[in-house]
Amino acid sequence: MPTWAAPSSPLALRTPAGALPKPCAADVRRGAKLKLFVYPLDWAYHGQIVEYIESQARKLLGVKCAYLREDTCPNSGFSHLENLRSHCTDVPLMYKLLQVATIVTSPERADVFLVPFLMGCNAMLGWGHGMTRVNAAAHHSFFGGFEKWSKQHLPHFARWPHRHLFLFPLDTMFTPKWLTGAIVSHTGAKYVHPNKIDVTVPYLVSLPPPPAETPPPRTTLLFLMASPSRNKVRVEVARQMREAARASGSGEIELHETDPRKENAMPFSAVETMRRMRRSVFCVAPTGDSDGFTQRFYYIVAAGCIPVRVDSYYPSWSFGRVAWPFKQTIDWHRAALLLPPAALGRDGLLPFVRNVSAARV
Repeated sequence: MPTWAAPSSPLALRTPAGALPKPCAADVRRGAKLKLFVYPLDWAYHGQIVEYIESQARKLLGVKCAYLREDTCPNSGFSHLENLRSHCTDVPLMYKLLQVATIVTSPERADVFLVPFLMGCNAMLGWGHGMTRVNAAAHHSFFGGFEKWSKQHLPHFARWPHRHLFLFPLDTMFTPKWLTGAIVSHTGAKYVHPNKIDVTVPYLVSLPPPPAETPPPRTTLLFLMASPSRNKVRVEVARQMREAARASGSGEIELHETDPRKENAMPFSAVETMRRMRRSVFCVAPTGDSDGFTQRFYYIVAAGCIPVRVDSYYPSWSFGRVAWPFKQTIDWHRAALLLPPAALGRDGLLPFVRNVSAARV
């Protein structure tokens, strides 16, 4: 296992050979103002994880690209590995930070202390589907005794916890309690730090390329493709859509339920799913097994469909209390609809969307 030595570039020591995600102009402009202290963690916390997952992608999916690092890496459909990959937003985050920030070696000069542990990617190694825990010693050292681990590896954490950035692109309900005093990059939907210094990031969603032809008219009123049995809210959403589709008979409501008997339970490919979302006005975005936004939410936004978020974890929360991604630049109350579960049962999903005026749409 390579050990850390003061390199000319911290990036070189944490990156397997191959492509890098490309920073955009805004990254470069903002990064130039950021003084970043980078801790010298071992290869098992970063490079080894990337190297291993990309080797599995070549083996299991036959991809030819750097699966976690190339922006142009093709979408592999709704595969198990693609689903696991969605939690690897920490890879482009870390590599772009290391490319654009001003790296400092004096802790007194640092704005932010980067902990280069790819915690999202690391988590997926334990979820099966062809993955193996290749960095067991490093993983258990961190999660088995953080207080001891931080004293050994993060000497400035005790003094400046609120300036330490941990890359944890999982849903907030899974965030370790010992990180509540730090900056945590996660996928939502509640805040971890009491002062809301969290950085909410999207999943690493690899979208199929948009079609070349002119977008079709939005003739479908409401679309959902999901497993309806995950929670009671999904069961109720599916029931209401099923009944409304039978009553209208016009095809303006599309409900497609997944088939758990199949290896890939989704009835449509990623390309076909996006096509159907592009012709829909509203797309239901229910929560799933945890409190984040799900990949579906980002497919909906990218398709220009209006997300109708039904949040079963924080049912009474307004827009301002939710840790949305890109909150500094997107005015979410103008881009999405929140349907509280109580209103779903009381008023109904179809009356709710039909009550939205054409001008607001």
